[in-house]
Amino acid sequence: MYQPWKRWMAMGMSLCVALSLLVMPAQAAEIQKSQPEPETPAVESQETTTPAAPGEEEAQAAETETTEPPQEEAQPAQPAEETPTEEVPQEDPADLPDGEISRSIPALRQDHPAYIDGFTDQTFLPDQQLTRAQAAKIVYCLLEDPDSGTGDCSYADVPSNQWYAKPVRALCALGLLQNDTYFRPNDNMTRAEFVTLLLRLHEPVTGTVTFPDVPSTHWAAKAISAAATLGWIDGYPDGTFQPQKGLTRAEACTIINRMCGRTGDANQAALIMGLGLFRDMTASHWSAVYVAEASVPHWFAGAGNSEVWYGVDLTKMTFASGIHTVGGDLYYVDRYGKLAMDQQVGAYWAGPDGVLTQAAASYQMPSVPYISQIDNIYAWVGCEAVSTLMGLKAKGYAGNVGVKYFLDNLPRSQSDPEKGFVGSPYVPDPTKKTRTTIYPAKLAEYSNSYCGGDVVCEDFRGASITDLQRELLAGNCVVGYMTLWWKTPYYRTYSIEGKPQRLVSNNHAVLVCGYDPQKGYFISDPYNYYNRGEVHQYWENAKTFEAIWNERKTGMVIR
Repeated sequence: MYQPWKRWMAMGMSLCVALSLLVMPAQAAEIQKSQPEPETPAVESQETTTPAAPGEEEAQAAETETTEPPQEEAQPAQPAEETPTEEVPQEDPADLPDGEISRSIPALRQDHPAYIDGFTDQTFLPDQQLTRAQAAKIVYCLLEDPDSGTGDCSYADVPSNQWYAKPVRALCALGLLQNDTYFRPNDNMTRAEFVTLLLRLHEPVTGTVTFPDVPSTHWAAKAISAAATLGWIDGYPDGTFQPQKGLTRAEACTIINRMCGRTGDANQAALIMGLGLFRDMTASHWSAVYVAEASVPHWFAGAGNSEVWYGVDLTKMTFASGIHTVGGDLYYVDRYGKLAMDQQVGAYWAGPDGVLTQAAASYQMPSVPYISQIDNIYAWVGCEAVSTLMGLKAKGYAGNVGVKYFLDNLPRSQSDPEKGFVGSPYVPDPTKKTRTTIYPAKLAEYSNSYCGGDVVCEDFRGASITDLQRELLAGNCVVGYMTLWWKTPYYRTYSIEGKPQRLVSNNHAVLVCGYDPQKGYFISDPYNYYNRGEVHQYWENAKTFEAIWNERKTGMVIR
């Protein structure tokens, strides 16, 4: 009886062990699955190996995509006594040795395409944080064959009708982005995420540079070290890298240009940025050359710091309208954003390179229609709008618009001229408690609504006498906020939305539509009080005009 009993007991224990071994891997998978996923920082930062300009490291940017580290394959559970008590840092797949990821390295384009755009309002927003979606678009534009991937992509938050859908899904199919449920396109990309994504476009590199805030256990430590070793990125003045910090659009351009060996053409960049390629950037911005290199497609010769662009067609580019000074030369950009070349521009001649040469000493706009604010309508305080309507008609706009209609439809405000016309155009305020006027920015916005989509009117506040003369010589006109009867400005305190402001009391606006160094400024004055029924247009001497303009520097240009 004893021996059979022992045999049955041994068989039972063996069966239990076998069953437990079958169950343990599944349990291990569930355990690992329940662990929180490490958040993958998205990187967007611009760092330079050259000395950083003031504020360079703090810049912020715009369009990116990050890769989330895929979950590691579940391993069979270990006996409890062998389980480590300390938390083991998660690794990002980009940091694993070759052979542990079955992904080829996509080829980069060898020419210099544009890989980042401005926005529809002609701004670049260099200090705006780069998003994951924007980062994906950047990388997509750099690839030689971006649509050659065959992997799956199942992001639930990347609908096919979004502008970023194609680049995001293409990078995912190439294995550059981790396929997951969510991509988070509108999240900012972190510095760590950005360099990790870019390192996936490069052969494996063993980094030698370290940062005190990036321990070896950090998921992106190897990528950050490699990028710094390659010279793509720098740390901050305090020696840190700040991997979780976002990066700006300007910073992203700097990193990409270093990665691709694109240094830019400083002379071409100065011209293009000086002409106003982006309304919110000048040629003096620390990232101007980097951004121009990133946003203007071109052919190039030379290498390194001696890169020279060619094949850039300025006639196909859009700039900020107006007169621009670049390198001591004048250029004119019309209301459509096109650089004037080989043509007459008022008193100037625009050469084949766009440089203006003054061909005449003076210029007066021809055929400026006269409109009175008094005759028949008695708009005693509507001078700003009436002067504007004369200028619009002189430029070929608002042909069938009557002066009363134009006045009656002005945007209105109770007390703030920055928001609309204050008071009634037809009834002056004898108490002088309201500043009955409308300021140039709001007037320009309203006036452009009569221009069929063209941006003809623009706030001209702060312009110098030289700026004003150049606009007049180029054949444009300015609604100048001067004074009635050309008297010295005097001031009163007005309540603007409950706050006191000291403003010019004897305000009067006229249309300035010509300049002659001998005669002064040609004026079309809507206030024909002493010669009713007649055209009130005349030359005002430069001394009087310029003294009042320099006191106020307030106006709206009509191009």
